[in-house]
Amino acid sequence: MRPIIGITMNTRGEFSSYYVESVERAGGCPVVLSSVESCEALLPVLDQLNGIIFSGGTDINPFYYDDGPRYGLDVVKPSRDRYEFELIKMCFEEYRFPMLGICRGMQLLNIFQGGNMYQCLEKEKPQGLMHALMEKFPLHYPAHAVEIEENSKLFELVGKNKVFVNSLHHQGIKEIGAKLKKTAWAPDGLIEGVEMPGDRFVVAVQWHPEMMTKKDEYAQAIFRGFVRECIHSAEKVPGASQ
Repeated sequence: MRPIIGITMNTRGEFSSYYVESVERAGGCPVVLSSVESCEALLPVLDQLNGIIFSGGTDINPFYYDDGPRYGLDVVKPSRDRYEFELIKMCFEEYRFPMLGICRGMQLLNIFQGGNMYQCLEKEKPQGLMHALMEKFPLHYPAHAVEIEENSKLFELVGKNKVFVNSLHHQGIKEIGAKLKKTAWAPDGLIEGVEMPGDRFVVAVQWHPEMMTKKDEYAQAIFRGFVRECIHSAEKVPGASQ
């Protein structure tokens, strides 16, 4: 049977199809999770999930990492921030299914674990690469290489210590969260992948593999591996935080 995988709703509605199609191609059953006032409304669905993907999207309010808005901050969606921080907290405290974070999803995970962000790479890390290529490169087009730590779940998924990825973000991790480890980085040193050590599968990347799965074998491998993990995921276990 196909594992049921929840996907947080992207506020750019047309982009949700990339996640849905990638999960389906990898053998999963994708379910897009609506943004709600309270995650209690999602409990009947969450109890059936075998895994969850925290998707990309708008900037996260810097309030969540004890900072104020700086020049270069883009649009924030307070309702999405509130909902997703409640949801990720619930996923850690009440469930133990695998979790995959993509772009904003990686940033959400990092902030939830006590890390913080560059609000605008162009202004705060101007010596680095241009990472915000949304309107400059095709969405699926590889923009730069990332190095991958061999002792990581991400390396187990892709089987290589160097892959080429797309780049559609203008923010990035500044300081990594306490319970996370860096697993991938760009040539300019920017963190491109994190995960939680231990048995539970909690992996996140800064690029958008869901936009590359039609043609890129390493993007496909991330989704196939994630779906594999979801097949063996545990049922709801109250208090099963990592």
